Amino acid sequence: MSDAGLPPRVQRFITTHIDSLEKLEVLLLLRARAEREWTASEVSLELRITESSAAARLSDLASRGLLVGNGATPPSYRFSPANSEDVQSVAEVAAVYGAKRVSVISFIFSRPLDRVRGFAEAFVLKKDKDGGHG
Repeated sequence: MSDAGLPPRVQRFITTHIDSLEKLEVLLLLRARAEREWTASEVSLELRITESSAAARLSDLASRGLLVGNGATPPSYRFSPANSEDVQSVAEVAAVYGAKRVSVISFIFSRPLDRVRGFAEAFVLKKDKDGGHG
């Protein structure tokens, strides 16, 4: 374990999929009650967040392959990761969040934006170089 005392798998999952505490809370809610489908309205009431924010979080998590939507209007979502690695990662995140909530929150909020920007810019620069040379 390293940063904030979190296991590497938890750090990787958060770094890859979670950019806000709200998104983590939405994911963990749907995981905890995986037997049912949730609308943005239901999530907003349960977590006391705005419906538009809940809708955005649900849509993003679905686009990442962590939730599946039913395609209705309004859409409902349920926890259904596309691969077993994500199922295991979310289970570990949930366990660590239950035991070390402050460490997980600190990790989410302490990730330097410059490092993320630098990572993203590396691809832009590489793409530009490749485009200019070939």
